[in-house]
Amino acid sequence: MKRDPQCTFEFRVRYSETDQMQTYYNSRALEWFEIGRTELLRACGKPYRQMEAEGVMLPVREAHVEYLGRAQYDDLL
Repeated sequence: MKRDPQCTFEFRVRYSETDQMQTYYNSRALEWFEIGRTELLRACGKPYRQMEAEGVMLPVREAHVEYLGRAQYDDLL
């Protein structure tokens, strides 16, 4: 596995990810974190699919999120 990998990805908030207050629905943050986790593993040279094939599972048992700002439709994150 690569040491000190660099992993950056950008995406736009989709309309389907927003709520009536025109900000992203809070559960979407955990989905975005999962995207980040899989991209980081890929950047390390160990895609999650490969890890599963080797019998390694990485379940998320607990998550804490502190919301520092809002993201709205079409914002680039």
